[in-house]
Amino acid sequence: MSQRRSVGEWVRVAPNSGFVGDADRLRAEIQADGYAPWCLQECGDDECREWATLLSEPDPQAGGERHALCHVSECQMSDAEAPR
Repeated sequence: MSQRRSVGEWVRVAPNSGFVGDADRLRAEIQADGYAPWCLQECGDDECREWATLLSEPDPQAGGERHALCHVSECQMSDAEAPR
C-alpha cells in the first residue's frame, strides 16, 4: 500500500514517474493544485492518489530553477527530507 501524501511534503520520485520525462529519483515538493482520487499506475491500492504537480528541488545547472513534475501517483513516491 502506498503512503498518503499532503501538500508541501517533500518526496523522492521514482524514475519515469507520471509525465516527468527523464526523472531519475528526483526530490520534489507536492504543490497545492490538487490531486485526482485514483492511480494512473493501477497499482491496486484503492486509496492511491495522483498529484497534479510537484516541483523539483532547485537545479544548480539551470540557475536554481525548479522543474515541474506532473501527474505523479503516490505509489511512485518515497520519503525524502526537504533540501537545506
